[in-house]
Amino acid sequence: MFHGSIPSSVQQILGDIVAAWTVKDIYVGCRGNFTIERTLRDITSAKLHGNDVTIYSCLLGQFFAGAPLNARIKPDYNGKMAFVRDYAKEDIDVLTIALLLSKMAVYLASKKSNAYYDKMIQAYTDQWKPLFAQTKAKMENIQPFLSSFYAGDVCGMVDTIPEDSAFICYPPFYSGDYEKMFTSLEEVIEWKPPEYDLIDKEKIFEMFRKMTQRQHFMFGTNDELPEFKDHLVGIAQTTNRGVPLYVYAKSEKRRIIMPRQNCVPFLTQRLGKDEDIGDTIRIVPLKSENFQALRSQYMNAHINPGSETASYAVTVDDKLIGVYAFSASPSFSNWDKHIATPTMYLLSDFPIAPTKYSRLAKLVLYAALSKESKLLAERLTNKRVKSLVTTAFTKRPVSMKYRGLFELLTKKELDGAGDDEGDISKRYYGEGYQLNYGAAMGKWTLQEGFELWKQKHSKTDGRSET
Repeated sequence: MFHGSIPSSVQQILGDIVAAWTVKDIYVGCRGNFTIERTLRDITSAKLHGNDVTIYSCLLGQFFAGAPLNARIKPDYNGKMAFVRDYAKEDIDVLTIALLLSKMAVYLASKKSNAYYDKMIQAYTDQWKPLFAQTKAKMENIQPFLSSFYAGDVCGMVDTIPEDSAFICYPPFYSGDYEKMFTSLEEVIEWKPPEYDLIDKEKIFEMFRKMTQRQHFMFGTNDELPEFKDHLVGIAQTTNRGVPLYVYAKSEKRRIIMPRQNCVPFLTQRLGKDEDIGDTIRIVPLKSENFQALRSQYMNAHINPGSETASYAVTVDDKLIGVYAFSASPSFSNWDKHIATPTMYLLSDFPIAPTKYSRLAKLVLYAALSKESKLLAERLTNKRVKSLVTTAFTKRPVSMKYRGLFELLTKKELDGAGDDEGDISKRYYGEGYQLNYGAAMGKWTLQEGFELWKQKHSKTDGRSET
């Protein structure tokens, strides 16, 4: 029902530390969907106080505190969702409408004509009555568990909290994205937004410095902060080679929660180092443990990929030549500005090595863009998929692997990791360029793509690729 969440591993660290606190009040900043408060209510008798600034979180916060929402459907709104006005009889109705609209945020926010988004909006419209009834019933079963809710700047909030109270905060680290997620709700719902300044890292760090002066505090970040190393009490990593989350507090307890990667070898022959490629190409679904093993063997060790939704081996004459993986996780990226949507995200793609083909990586991409691959993507999501998008980090303003097959959608020059940065992964993601690429799927069959690759990219000078 609610969007986003702090990982369960962080919740475990949180519970261990807060259970030892002897405080009467706990204030929680930047609360998003109130995961922390809903976790704390089962492990502490302290009064809980929430905070946030978005319309989504503020309406939830007021409801969880048993306070009036002071919100209504805009009287002059005549857009696609104008019919919801008939459902808005009381506060819980307005909140229910906001929750359902938040699920439609990507579709409603698009300013460009998009047939798929229009169909999704129509589907929600057609099913609105039962969806509304089900969601409202769930909300009616939730009893208020906040003693108060403050809609406003979390960086200023730290100065108003009593010294004998505890303060917990896991702030957003991506300025702007946090607010943009729910702008489509504000087109429908009238409310009084709080006044606040956009936070940046320096403001967040200053807030952290003030928090460390308290007896009871806890904050989480996506980065390890040397300045606060004496207060590092927990590290949680949800996926192997995923981004770790760092938890800081004043506590004697220390905890590290790491994933266990289940790697199982993919028992098939590989294309040999000096072997000529065959004639018949196939896409073979992989189990996650097979993908983990192949990724660990062949992919750049400094890349931190997320969890795949599905992964596939590309074989020629039953010999492995490469692997690719899809992620069907929802995204707020506005790809419809650049390419036909809906899209599928290409999470990972890599060839085996060594071979004598210097452009074997392109054959993996030909396979990923094929009609057969498009069908796999559509089966995975139960909807039409028109394009494939992916992200590359490179020292150059163009990626030669994607060039020619994919269109460069966006390019961002990175700030640089600094000459004294010893973490190679941070240098990989912090230097050069971040490039987003996209391409239409289904322009060729798998075998047709293979023949195109043979014509354009199969030339070799006999030396092995490493």
